[in-house]
Amino acid sequence: MDGDQVQERIFSRLKEALTLSPSGYLYDITNIYFYGVCCPLAKKGQNAEGRNQPQIQIGLAITKEDGIPLFHKVFEGNIFDSKTLPDILLHLKQHQIKTVCMVWDRGVSSKLNIREAKGMGFEVLCGLALQTGLKKVVDKVWEEDIVSLKYRVRLRSATFYVKKQRHEVEGLRGHLAVCVNEKQRQAIRERRYDEIDQALKLLQEKKTIKAGLRKYIKGNKINQGALQLAERYDGVSVIFFTQNLRAEEMVKGYFGKDRLEKSFWCLKSFLEMDKVRFWLANRVRGHIFICYLAYLLLSVLEYRLKESGMSAADALETMESMYKVYLTDPKSKNKFVKTVTLSKKQEEILKKVNPLLLSKCSV
Repeated sequence: MDGDQVQERIFSRLKEALTLSPSGYLYDITNIYFYGVCCPLAKKGQNAEGRNQPQIQIGLAITKEDGIPLFHKVFEGNIFDSKTLPDILLHLKQHQIKTVCMVWDRGVSSKLNIREAKGMGFEVLCGLALQTGLKKVVDKVWEEDIVSLKYRVRLRSATFYVKKQRHEVEGLRGHLAVCVNEKQRQAIRERRYDEIDQALKLLQEKKTIKAGLRKYIKGNKINQGALQLAERYDGVSVIFFTQNLRAEEMVKGYFGKDRLEKSFWCLKSFLEMDKVRFWLANRVRGHIFICYLAYLLLSVLEYRLKESGMSAADALETMESMYKVYLTDPKSKNKFVKTVTLSKKQEEILKKVNPLLLSKCSV
């Protein structure tokens, strides 16, 4: 049995045990960097940090509602994010996972991916890169004052101003939502201003500046035209959905993918997935697989504890003081094992995970 089959069997069992009925899956890619050059999987490629180091890429799919991992795949570091999706879609089809919505970031989007997913029976909710054609759509939106109560969508962690319209991608009919995050827009603008101020000082000192900042400086002065053009699209996201939903539902569905960012953070920070101490391809894959299984257990623990509002990390810390006592009757030689709980909070955690565990504990 290979790794894909193991993951499929685990998820099938979890769906039964947790009574999961996923209506959608989130998918994204993260990178792990290598400092050596021996690992055959690690190759230089594109990444959000702009780092010029060998890397591998890890694709992760989780349930949209509860964040339960469905499966992961390891890719070589020089494969574009958008090129990984067909493999994921094929995996879903092979295991008869269909009639659900796939949500992914604009880095994974391509016209081919959207068409292929739709052809396999999936609905698609995805971000689109702001290329020339879409910039014209955004420009038309700016003709109306979108930053108003009429277009306001309030999420738990952010506020967006959203305008929706019909749109086609390669003949596929759907709906487009242009989203503006004013807080993010201002933050990006201020960060750019700081970088330009620093670049002007470096130029006065005859020092080099970042290549990306040169377009904002003409001679020793700010190029206002280039600056205004860049600012026009700050804080703007464009979302496409193959079905027709209210603007609020589209925004909530798409930006709910932040759950994936939290998954990647947990894998890298809490479970130290990015600390790879191997270079043979099979051992690297084994390390990633073990980290994935550990994260799956954490996500199940968090699912059990969701009503209490406690995170899996907090629960593990709370349970650290629990211990087992092993007893042997000197006469009968019978052996007994008792799990000792020390607090009501620990009892509550055990009850949420599995009430049967309490019957094996003594206080």
